[in-house]
Amino acid sequence: MKKEDMESVMDQLLRLKRLNSEFDCIFNVSEQSKADIEKYINKIMNSDDHVLLVAELDNKITGILFADILFRIYYEPKYEARIREFYVMPEYRRNGIGKKLIDALKRELDPKGITFITAEFPALNLIAQNFYKKIGYREIVTIYGQIH
Repeated sequence: MKKEDMESVMDQLLRLKRLNSEFDCIFNVSEQSKADIEKYINKIMNSDDHVLLVAELDNKITGILFADILFRIYYEPKYEARIREFYVMPEYRRNGIGKKLIDALKRELDPKGITFITAEFPALNLIAQNFYKKIGYREIVTIYGQIH
């Protein structure tokens, strides 16, 4: 990701979050999030603990992938890349862009010796479930929540 991608990436992040809210109302998007999102992206853009990737076609951002690098104190392998933000524009889906972003993530992680990749997404997002199952991922953690 480059600095000049910021506006398009922020737009796609908000689209992703609005999609999440369709799966579960606990993901209600704050329309005042834009400044926070920009600050967040700027903070992690040059960090060794994150990978930010964009898919581009004809000078248009068609997809994004953000992953956090986590240290797993109790387990082997010791490092994990957790995909936290992953979105492909609807009109570009089913063209292999998602798989290409995952492959690009793997290429970024190889020099760091990171071989374990996980993905985090709303439990009711069947689109994400089907995508990850199709490329060989399986469910490994379940998180429950409640607003009180």
